[in-house]
Amino acid sequence: MKTQILLCLTTLSLSFLSFAETVPASGTDNLKSFTNVRVSMQRMLRSDDGRYFLDLYAGIWNPHGTLHDLTDQKAIAFKGLQKGDQLNLKSVSVNGDVAVSEQYQLNGNLNANTGDMSAVFITPKNNENIPIQFGPAFTTVERPLFIFKFYGLENAQQPYGRALKQVDVWNKITNKVVQSLTGFTAYPKSIGYMDINLDGYYDIVLSDTSNERKIEDKRFIYWMYNPKTHQFQRSLQMENITGFPAIRGEKQQIDFGYGQVYQIKDGLLNRVEGN
Repeated sequence: MKTQILLCLTTLSLSFLSFAETVPASGTDNLKSFTNVRVSMQRMLRSDDGRYFLDLYAGIWNPHGTLHDLTDQKAIAFKGLQKGDQLNLKSVSVNGDVAVSEQYQLNGNLNANTGDMSAVFITPKNNENIPIQFGPAFTTVERPLFIFKFYGLENAQQPYGRALKQVDVWNKITNKVVQSLTGFTAYPKSIGYMDINLDGYYDIVLSDTSNERKIEDKRFIYWMYNPKTHQFQRSLQMENITGFPAIRGEKQQIDFGYGQVYQIKDGLLNRVEGN
């Protein structure tokens, strides 16, 4: 039987942040401002000629990604350094720890707001330099710019000594609060940004630590942004799935692990049989 899960239409774009900014906010008298929450954003980029697809995690201390050559059906893992918008990545083994015998390089300048990236792909064969112009793999009409501010509780009773309880969404242009996300208990050190339904916008993913859950349990809280209401909506249907949502953008799939692979089409998750 084919399993389908309805996803909310989502829209989210944000400034290029490795750590969230924090300011005092109303309604958080019992909550502490958290300033060291890591923001891990997965960008999915496609080359203008359609040959290359790049999964990229940038704006963090260890930028990394995977370049998919859709013509030769080859995937190369990269890891490296970032200074400002400049990325310098080298190919590594699958586990991302050590260099591989065939050393590839991917160097580029990433526009954090638009997602465009001008890059040079250096191959080990004759040290060939291949210029690649990347853009967002899934385009949108408009991308609002957001920044995020985090609040939570800190005491011995909380999971990991503290817990994330509130995320304030601010419009970067107007410097006004768009929405306060509450009603959850989440891992306090990092959050994820990923385009769950591949509509070109990023969604907020929190690691659920309510009811004595641990991050090893791989239970997640999903806040999906609706472009019609300009509000994030919590997806309880998604939260019923155990496992981290690994987005396979080049295949338009989500792999939650444990054989749970879903194809994304028209806002629906369709279970891929045989996984």
